[in-house]
Amino acid sequence: MSKIDYFQWWRQAPFACALFRSPQEQPEQAEFVAANAVFKVVTGLSSEQLQLCQAEDFNRRAVYYSVNTSLSYQVQSYAPDIGLLLITLHQIPNVNMSVFRADSAMDTQSLTALMLDIAQRFIGIENDELPVLLNQTLAQLGSAVAADRVYIFDYDFNKQTCSNTFEWCANGIVPEINNLQQVPLTAIPQWVNAHQRGGEMYIPDVPSLPHGDALKQLLQPQGIKSLLALPILADTELFGFVGFDSVKQHHYYSEHQRLLLGVFSRMLVKIKQQYRFESAIPQTLA
Repeated sequence: MSKIDYFQWWRQAPFACALFRSPQEQPEQAEFVAANAVFKVVTGLSSEQLQLCQAEDFNRRAVYYSVNTSLSYQVQSYAPDIGLLLITLHQIPNVNMSVFRADSAMDTQSLTALMLDIAQRFIGIENDELPVLLNQTLAQLGSAVAADRVYIFDYDFNKQTCSNTFEWCANGIVPEINNLQQVPLTAIPQWVNAHQRGGEMYIPDVPSLPHGDALKQLLQPQGIKSLLALPILADTELFGFVGFDSVKQHHYYSEHQRLLLGVFSRMLVKIKQQYRFESAIPQTLA
């Protein structure tokens, strides 16, 4: 196993990472080796453009401002082994909104406003109105965050399966709901474990998962490049999860976006507790 392969965790990190090779005689001339999908999104640089970069291009300053995301990032670096340098960019929280571009600020405000509207629309809703309203809400959320699929899954721990009950697809995206019924939980143990702990499953770059990985074998045939799945969890009772797929291109979810979308998953907890709704026929909306 090569030096580059034995610490593959950085490829799936939810923050930006890039690996450089540093000649011992000229450590300042560290040349680009590889980057994860988040690093490419944050920098706005393609693999070809990154090949022309050196570590010093990012490591010369403590804070990196991304024109592509309109966010600021703390720059850190360390040597995982002799001759290698890993550069990481961590989003800086609580950045003054005045430094954001106007369109980025509006996007954040729009998503916040949408979440408030969603919270209001479910108050007093009748049980038989839930399917239509849920599909409409998934469509709005998908459009708001530029996802290609948005869906809800139910966990069935008696049968040790999970099933897709609601799905929205963007134009040109193939629905997968009929192929995702009674999926064995044994196929996705790390997914289930994360949700049971109340954690999200955020995979910025599905194609870079290790060969033979069970999740990769499940997700890649669906054309998924990036994925975010948030648990529908009440204390110790795990109902299911709401997910966001990116098929056309990789997608980076900022910390703020993930927090806001988590609000929707908590709304679904209240709906599940109040109505205990079951969908006999999976719902899909394109």
